[in-house]
Amino acid sequence: MNFSKIKQLYPDAQLSDYPFLESDTFRIPYKNKWIHIPTDKLNDKEWHLLNLLKEEVQPTSFPVSRSDWFQYLEGNKELPPQTTRSVRLIQLYLEKMDDQFDYSIWIDSIIHLFDPVLDVFFVTSDMCFVVQDNSAPSLSREEITGTIKTLEDDFSIRTNAYIGHYWQPDSHLKSILKEEQAIFQQEVTHLNDRINALPDVALRYFTKEAVAGSSIMKELKKQIENQEDWKELVVALWESQGNVSVAAKNLFVHRNTLQYRMDRFNETTGLSLKNMNELLLCYLLIL
Repeated sequence: MNFSKIKQLYPDAQLSDYPFLESDTFRIPYKNKWIHIPTDKLNDKEWHLLNLLKEEVQPTSFPVSRSDWFQYLEGNKELPPQTTRSVRLIQLYLEKMDDQFDYSIWIDSIIHLFDPVLDVFFVTSDMCFVVQDNSAPSLSREEITGTIKTLEDDFSIRTNAYIGHYWQPDSHLKSILKEEQAIFQQEVTHLNDRINALPDVALRYFTKEAVAGSSIMKELKKQIENQEDWKELVVALWESQGNVSVAAKNLFVHRNTLQYRMDRFNETTGLSLKNMNELLLCYLLIL
């Protein structure tokens, strides 16, 4: 298969590093990337032929769902399955799977541990989606982490999770869930914790292009990166919301030592880590 020939047939086709885009597309794996063809450009016959091609390129190694939620998120249905409650999408990215991994037992385990669920299915060989409505119990991050840890121990894998927000099942739901998919796949390699939600990724995701395109930010970033211990200094202060005593404890240094580092940072960069606005600016630089 040659992407240039696909592009001739479908001029709107895109080649991406990621399996999910914010628009509805038919995706095909291609040389460690993904070809995306807008679903509104395909008729039923083309859809069927492309599915046959996809099976040749990447034989299915996981159970393919035919459920209404799967069809909706894949772009095959315009409206979400009927529900009066707000819904959320939990994305689970599985690492270090081997040939012994049993997808069916995993799905059964997810249904049991996250009960109640509306649906559970795989969209790629390593990405599992869980759909819940707001009748599900409100679990803390620690409780979700414990649930995921139980699965990891049972299946000998590592899991990263994005816990979606609850959204109304209206005409905007699909575009919102598509954006959540795009956010998670682009941010998963930058996440410090393995259980995350929108507040954990929003700063980096929604500001990274502005930061990357700014000469001012590039110069400030260079100043911070030139000093080996400044990145951990900024992170510690940000995570403690500027509390010097807590940051010093987390860094295993004396409070006076931390204060000295902050003064040296201020002298070099002209930015004070005691000021929350300036601390936020520095945190954006190192994300």
